[in-house]
Amino acid sequence: MTHYPPRWTDRLLEWFCAPHLLEEVQGDLHERFERHVELIGVKAARRQYAWEVISFLRPFAIKRQTSNYSSPPLFSPVMLHNYLKTAFRNLTKHKVSSAINLFGLTLGITACLVIYIITNYELSYDTFHPDSEQIYRLVGEAKYGPTGEKHPVGFAPNAVPLALRKEIAGLETIAAFYNIESDVLIPSGSQKPKRFESRRRTGGNADIVVVDPQYFDIFTYQWLAGNPKTALNEPFKLVLSEQKARTYFGNLPLAEIIGKEVIYQDSVRVSVAGIVKDWTQPTDFTFTDFISFATIRASQLKREIDLDQWDDIWSASQAFIKLPKGVTSAQLAIPFQQFSTKHFRKDLKFVPGLQPLADLHFNEDYQDNYSRKAHLPTLYGLMAIAGFILLIAAINFINLATAQSSKRAKEVGIRKVMGSNRKGLIIQFLSETTILTLISVLVALVLIKPMLSIFDSLIPQGLTFNLFSLQTLLFLATVVVTTSLLAGFYPSWILSSYVPALTLKGQSALKGSQKGYLRKGLIVFQFAVSLVFIIGTLMVGRQLNFMRNKDLGFSTDAIIEVHTLRDDKSLVLAQKIKQLSGVERVTMQWFPPMGTSYMMTKLKYKGKKEVEMDVSAKVGDENFIPLYQLRLLAGRNYVKSDSLRELVINATYAKALGFKKPTEAINQFVEMQGKQYPIVGVVADFHEQSFHEKISSSFIGYMPRQSKNIGVKLVTRGGQISDLTTTLANIEQQWKAVYPDNKFDYEFLDDSIAKLYEKEQKTGQLVNTATTIAILISCMGLFGLATFTAEQRTKEIGVRKVLGASVASIVALLSKDFLLLIIIALIIASPIAWWTLNQWLQDFSYKTDVEWWIFALAGFLAVGIALLTVGFQSVKAALINPVNSLRSE
Repeated sequence: MTHYPPRWTDRLLEWFCAPHLLEEVQGDLHERFERHVELIGVKAARRQYAWEVISFLRPFAIKRQTSNYSSPPLFSPVMLHNYLKTAFRNLTKHKVSSAINLFGLTLGITACLVIYIITNYELSYDTFHPDSEQIYRLVGEAKYGPTGEKHPVGFAPNAVPLALRKEIAGLETIAAFYNIESDVLIPSGSQKPKRFESRRRTGGNADIVVVDPQYFDIFTYQWLAGNPKTALNEPFKLVLSEQKARTYFGNLPLAEIIGKEVIYQDSVRVSVAGIVKDWTQPTDFTFTDFISFATIRASQLKREIDLDQWDDIWSASQAFIKLPKGVTSAQLAIPFQQFSTKHFRKDLKFVPGLQPLADLHFNEDYQDNYSRKAHLPTLYGLMAIAGFILLIAAINFINLATAQSSKRAKEVGIRKVMGSNRKGLIIQFLSETTILTLISVLVALVLIKPMLSIFDSLIPQGLTFNLFSLQTLLFLATVVVTTSLLAGFYPSWILSSYVPALTLKGQSALKGSQKGYLRKGLIVFQFAVSLVFIIGTLMVGRQLNFMRNKDLGFSTDAIIEVHTLRDDKSLVLAQKIKQLSGVERVTMQWFPPMGTSYMMTKLKYKGKKEVEMDVSAKVGDENFIPLYQLRLLAGRNYVKSDSLRELVINATYAKALGFKKPTEAINQFVEMQGKQYPIVGVVADFHEQSFHEKISSSFIGYMPRQSKNIGVKLVTRGGQISDLTTTLANIEQQWKAVYPDNKFDYEFLDDSIAKLYEKEQKTGQLVNTATTIAILISCMGLFGLATFTAEQRTKEIGVRKVLGASVASIVALLSKDFLLLIIIALIIASPIAWWTLNQWLQDFSYKTDVEWWIFALAGFLAVGIALLTVGFQSVKAALINPVNSLRSE
């Protein structure tokens, strides 16, 4: 059998030796190589041959360095070409590690890119307005009665904005507006008017507002038609956005739309006086129909909006203030306090305040009827998750690069002997990382649209991805540079530090502190992060399961809410639905017991001591309590009537009034708006809002004016799903008989309640996704390390097998070090996860406990995943025939 010396040595000889000397030198060295093969074996002979070639050529290299020959600059086109060519050669040579690194970096960068798109979109809400730092929303702190609690509100009594304009100096501009909900009619000559359903009813954002002309002084729009100075100065005038104008009037020229008539609430007729261009940037101000403020007093809107009201507040009442430059909100604190003292001397105490425009999208303390709140801590958490995932991917690169360092030690030694300096070597190794990162970014860009569609439920509406925006390009450039340095700098620094005299002799050039300790520490960090995610996944799932299964205090089974137009026709519809065979019970109601909508009002009880407090109102007819199966603890249900005459209260309110037993509250009287009402029953507590809120005092009664929606309990006993479908179809038929021009609008109560936990559901999905990505990347890295460990210990395994070691003992030998690292990671991750979860759970009034078995289960899962990952390579190495592994010896 013929043996050949290493090929790279012949290439070196061709580079340095003159052509006339090459054949003689090669012949002499090859003869010596064959003698070495006979004496010391093939492997040792190849090593000796390489050392002899290097020793022979070293004087030539020194002469080249000390002569007039000058190597190209490090960043010259020649050197850059050389770096790239060598980098591609090395990446294709080490296919397994390159594939693992590419997979990890692609996952990490894709996750970062998706999270960047979401967070950048949310953080850019309403940042495009000129002088946005000077724009504030009028909010306040409200308190009912002497014993009531102060609470922040995102709105003000109707009379406040106009009074502030007259009485407070230093306000540049103040503009009030009111959200209204209405179907829209567009007259069509002698034909039936076109009807456009309220955007709220179709699940959209608020779009119709009655607005002060000054609104357009605070918020800048581009006017396409009409006079911005006079468009909204008179009653019954309207400004439309361009898209809404097209929706209502088609492709008419904008100038011809001016003067067209639009009808709101079936009788408020207004004419178009202006058209503005729609904003394209993210905004909470999704208004498209701007009705002039003067229309309120001149139309039926004055019944709904009392501009002289001081003693109550409604979420539809909004105002914005623009302050002059140099004036801060803090300077208005004393004037606002004086204003409050002057105007609020009765039951309602209201102190005006200012909320910065930048805070509107994130602050859930100030609610309204139009903005969508984003949870700022969640956004920061997403950024942290993106950083950790990218860091885990970079750790994989570091681990695999340092694990392969022994294979590349000779390459470094030869390069140094041939004249390479450390700076050039660092650039060479960094170029490999940069190429991998660039490929990962390109793959991530291909994956981004499918990923956004997969996680559509987590993506805010209106979000788009623009690759060629300056922000996106800067972000991608930052990711490439940061990842390349993060993943590549340490390995390149270590590899470039090797001493050629040692590496070319086959000796290790690493110091003791560098022999795997960093790699082990990085593995611990990787799995500590993964374990935090695993524990988080288990705990979020546990809390969601707790919320789904906890007794709410009322029945939700087969109950639907029918959202009517809140008019007298709803009574006709309810009677028709009652007659259907698949319907068990029907109630006229305002809202169901639990949901996003609720009303607070003030009740006063004069007993041994006077108790005046805010109480939640649940409004429905005599069928409300039996339909929802609310449990009576004492007394009875209120009887059928045509007005509010009797009240049923919950157990929490009974206790708040000082009654030790529910029966003591029966036949007692409470006062509401100056009238006395008897308490005829006490029901067990039930949840009205999400589990973030404690069960509060509440009462149930029938108010005909508010009870315009319909609750329907469907028959389910012995029925099939097809029966429910038939019943819903029959209800829709009755709807069309009453509301022929409107879409059937209903929702299952279970689905309505599920919306209360939409944020938690999204949190769960995000944590699950992050956990999956982190585990995948970590396991791929572990797989690569196990592969190289098995390769490095091939001869040791062979010797052990010859001496009688079993496959199981060898698998245990190769796996135990990794398992020990995971146990250390669990010890580190547990307190971090415990603290994080307790911080998250503090936001819930009703929650599950963080128990020890969750951490044990997470550790068990991590160990199982690691065993599957490492065990495959360990078993494969243990099954190799020792004859093959020891043959070269």
